[in-house]
Amino acid sequence: MAKKKKRVGIFSFTCDEGCSIFLVEIFNKKLAGWLEKIELVYFLSIKDHTDAKNMDIAVVEGSITSEEDKKRIENIRKNSKILIGMGSCAITGMPSCYRNNLNKEQLKEISGHLKKFKFLPKCMGIKEVVKLDGEVPGCPMDDKKFIEVFEKYI
Repeated sequence: MAKKKKRVGIFSFTCDEGCSIFLVEIFNKKLAGWLEKIELVYFLSIKDHTDAKNMDIAVVEGSITSEEDKKRIENIRKNSKILIGMGSCAITGMPSCYRNNLNKEQLKEISGHLKKFKFLPKCMGIKEVVKLDGEVPGCPMDDKKFIEVFEKYI
């Protein structure tokens, strides 16, 4: 009896998407072997057909900056058994959450943008909003650590 493949989704929030680009490079070496174990159901960087429900593993990068982001990450968490934070932004919020370090005068200068785009008062790392089961640090992430953490769950 063939073993069921793990359903995997990869998601980006506010960031430069450097970890996703780095992940594509990792896929150049590892994806062929991984495809025996996984079904890639969501990854907008390389795939336009998407299905973000009933995932075994979700990998997320970026930080949470808006109420919409917050709802989206809560939905991803609800629809995945394992949630892996990929990169520093997902884990600590930095460098994407740099605006949290601005002084009052600087915040006043950008207040129109914050309001226009419905940003939260504070930018947050993903793990400040939902539980992460695994973490891959770095900016961009460490490729060896990603492979180690990802293969632990597949």
